[in-house]
Amino acid sequence: MSPGSREIADSALVRRLNAARVLTALRAEPALSSSALVSRTDMARPTVLAAAQLLVRLGWATESGGGTGARGRPSRVFAFRADAGHVLGLDVGARTVRARLADLRGEVVARAARTVPDPRLPAAERLALVRECALGAVHEAGLAAHRLLAVCAGTSGPVDPDGAVHTRTGIPGFLGTGLRTALAEEFGPDVVVENDCNLAALAERRRGLAAGGSDGHDGDDAPEGDDDTVCLLAGERLGVGAFVGGTLLRGAHNRARDLGFLALMPDAARDLPAGASPDDGIGALARAHGARLVAELADARGRPAPGAPGAVLYGLAGGAPERVDAETVFAAVRAGDTAAPRLLDGMLAPAAHAVATLSMLLAPRLVVVSGAVAAAGDVLLEPLRRRVARLAPAVPRIAASPLRDEAVVTGAVCLALEHAEARYLTDLRPAPGC
Repeated sequence: MSPGSREIADSALVRRLNAARVLTALRAEPALSSSALVSRTDMARPTVLAAAQLLVRLGWATESGGGTGARGRPSRVFAFRADAGHVLGLDVGARTVRARLADLRGEVVARAARTVPDPRLPAAERLALVRECALGAVHEAGLAAHRLLAVCAGTSGPVDPDGAVHTRTGIPGFLGTGLRTALAEEFGPDVVVENDCNLAALAERRRGLAAGGSDGHDGDDAPEGDDDTVCLLAGERLGVGAFVGGTLLRGAHNRARDLGFLALMPDAARDLPAGASPDDGIGALARAHGARLVAELADARGRPAPGAPGAVLYGLAGGAPERVDAETVFAAVRAGDTAAPRLLDGMLAPAAHAVATLSMLLAPRLVVVSGAVAAAGDVLLEPLRRRVARLAPAVPRIAASPLRDEAVVTGAVCLALEHAEARYLTDLRPAPGC
């Protein structure tokens, strides 16, 4: 490269770096004057204005007049165009599919959800349902699928580089299914597939307790943002996502979260209902143990007396085991059903062993219980802490996620934004349509 060419390349790099610095400042605020940008970036005013004008030309910022600034100079106001592009996050579960369309600040602008009619739905039909849900959110926002900057889908199990799960998935019949390929047919190449537990952990890191979010407590015990956090996704299946030193823990082949070791722990697998597994989630085990208890009482031929173990649960379910779900069990525990210790022991044993083991291995400061069961934190957290204390020498802070059943789809939006930033904003490509 000749000296002249090198100087041109260096100048282009400097312009891009300056623009990226201004862009970072603009994304942190609704709008900033040129004087405020000078202060925030610690760059000279002409440099700031040149960088901001480049962002305007590329379509990532807008400019407006703002009156008189410092020293009587006319003030120019710049704002990041959050609507210059959109990303899509998907949560592909065994029983539900969720889609959230977000702008470039991560604000959700459209939502869609579908219920899977049968958890054993064939893979092709499940993929069709996923596409239908995704397009529902896109069309609600009045957008075209090919205009999205990135799409991220979360699913159960270790995800291979090809965007498929080949081992240990919680979705029946989904092993080897090319989720990324199927979505790319509709949305183009900017599709990424990630493990749902990793996404739940990322959501906590960006938007939840590990980012300094609140779990409803005040004072010295309030959770704080932390670089060492374990996220326990605990609804239908037990799964873990972990940040260690601020870095997402993946391991070889993205399999660091495998809780298969629970099957080797007799206490974790003891007294499971028929068909249940030690890596079933708290919600699934609550349903299984509750249904078994109601069935036992129904077989006794007679409504249990008031105050008898299981009487409250039996009444809430109308004596029908098939009507028992996790929310019914949690409601019975809240209402003081005397079977609560038995129910809690059964549904929390695997989770407690998982938390205790991971606490000894990773020494996290914070363990977040995530997924829909986080709504029952008032019922679950204290018994879980007691069980972990009996198993581990030190108990980390254990809290319920404020994101609840939005955790995975929120993490999918966050990761889609990271991919969009890497492709468009880091290199300062023109915004779509500009």
